[in-house]
Amino acid sequence: AGRRGGGGAGATGAPGGVDVSAHLLARVGDERFAFALACVLEAVDAPTVHDMPHRPSGMLGTLRHRGQTVPLWDAGSAFGVRRLQAEGTALVFRDAGRGVALLVDDAVDIVQIPEDALRAAPAGSDGEGLLSGVVRDEDGLLSVVRVDVLVTRLVLHGTRRGE
Repeated sequence: AGRRGGGGAGATGAPGGVDVSAHLLARVGDERFAFALACVLEAVDAPTVHDMPHRPSGMLGTLRHRGQTVPLWDAGSAFGVRRLQAEGTALVFRDAGRGVALLVDDAVDIVQIPEDALRAAPAGSDGEGLLSGVVRDEDGLLSVVRVDVLVTRLVLHGTRRGE
């Protein structure tokens, strides 16, 4: 089963005219990550993963999405966090016509993130530039992912972790 992503960009209209953007909140291990909803084509629960011989580190295999074969990457490997489930939810992104999917433990919710709530990631926590920052809420820290950087890195280099 799949859930369609947004496609719309950020919105305004928050109190004081602050820019607000919709993000898909996902869980990877004990951490939470937010992906701009405009970048998520679909969230596919319990995807069927097809094995691929000689795949790069961090790649789980491929999945079929709308008639295309899409590489499926492990979010735990990409972010250096141990995933808690064997199955999960594949977040499907598109970059320059290429599909890329990232397996997270769960797609939890859609959240609105005010631009002025974004803070710099803690020193040493984002050596690869994958985060645009973090947001603190009642549940702790939420890492906001730069989807363009993540997709480009996966397409060009794999996860690099554990290689």
